[in-house]
Amino acid sequence: MIKNKITKIRKRTGEVVDFDQEKITIAINKALTVTNEGDIKKAKALSDKIISILNKRFRKDEIPTVENIQDIVEEVLILEDLVKSAK
Repeated sequence: MIKNKITKIRKRTGEVVDFDQEKITIAINKALTVTNEGDIKKAKALSDKIISILNKRFRKDEIPTVENIQDIVEEVLILEDLVKSAK
């Protein structure tokens, strides 16, 4: 895992909770497994790319929303030619 400056995330309910990269990795792994497009190793690498993008797009004191993160996940999966997993 790479260093992440995002520490909080805003849920759809408006509640602010601790950010957990592992949740992104697990979600990506599930999608990759269902579509036969990858495994946990690939999910971890993609998760790191997503964190890197988050670190560039959000300042240290900003709190991204679940939707912001989902958009970045979808963007990364499509850029990696994992369109089935992105959907």
